[in-house]
Amino acid sequence: MKNALICTICLVLIAGLLACKKEDDSKVLVTINDDKITMAEFNKELDKIPMNMKMMVASESGKKAFLDRFVIKKLLLKEAEKANVEQDKDFQNKLAEIKEQLIIESLLKKKLTSSASLTDENLQKFYDANKEKFRKEREINTRHILLKSEEEARQVKEKLSGGEDFIELAKRYSIDPNAKVTGGEVGFHPKGTLLPEYEAAAFKLTKVGQISPITKTQFGYHIIRLEGVKPPQYVPFAEVKEFIKQQLMQEKQKEVLDKYIEDLKKGSKITINEALLKDQAAAKPDAKDVKPDAKDVKPDAKNTPGKPAVSAETPKKDTVPKSK
Repeated sequence: MKNALICTICLVLIAGLLACKKEDDSKVLVTINDDKITMAEFNKELDKIPMNMKMMVASESGKKAFLDRFVIKKLLLKEAEKANVEQDKDFQNKLAEIKEQLIIESLLKKKLTSSASLTDENLQKFYDANKEKFRKEREINTRHILLKSEEEARQVKEKLSGGEDFIELAKRYSIDPNAKVTGGEVGFHPKGTLLPEYEAAAFKLTKVGQISPITKTQFGYHIIRLEGVKPPQYVPFAEVKEFIKQQLMQEKQKEVLDKYIEDLKKGSKITINEALLKDQAAAKPDAKDVKPDAKDVKPDAKNTPGKPAVSAETPKKDTVPKSK
């Protein structure tokens, strides 16, 4: 419901933004020296923004910031025109390279779009044949009370044995910063996602409501209670449909592309002057005849004064069990 409301608000704001475009498109918005930017030109620039980013310019401040960047762009383009940048040989070479790349990308995109298609039946068939890949292991939901010392943990455990409420004790005594809000609930986790000591104690609990012995980790002393269990299960097809589609689409596109390139080669007469290619390789200077550049010479570590090399690798740390 919340996401739907946000989407509705976004659509209303974007619709309002687009509606403004229809008004006074011929009016001058900005004058830069002798050049004028009309609302039509400004709105055309706005149209280039991806839909998922249009919210950034829906507000007045967002539009002003976007307009400022547009003005800077115009100023730089004017300076480039004065400097005759487009006539530079380097610019022309790069432009030709970009043009070639765009032509090839457009051709391949057209080919792949028309050839690499998938149906829901294809996706379902892959899911059924690879169901084990979408199997979720057993998960448990736990709640904990974290104390600084073992003695404090013993005292809290005695209160639990006396019938006091686990959640209230977590809110009152736990040093976990989230405990006052969550009552110490950690949430559902599979094996391998919690602190090793915490996880070992938690996964030994077999019944909901069962409480663990006091368990020490690097963060203190935990009293853990099992809140819920999710048995091993398969992720529904609907939840992984898009993931499967993306994976199969990539494989299909590669297959289509490889075949397309191979067919192009087979359908063309390609002759390579191997002798000339060998001559070209032989013309290169021998490595031993080339004097290394001073900047490429690395000093021998044993002959270099100074401190020994220090490894940049940082030892990994276990993460704290995350509360909801």
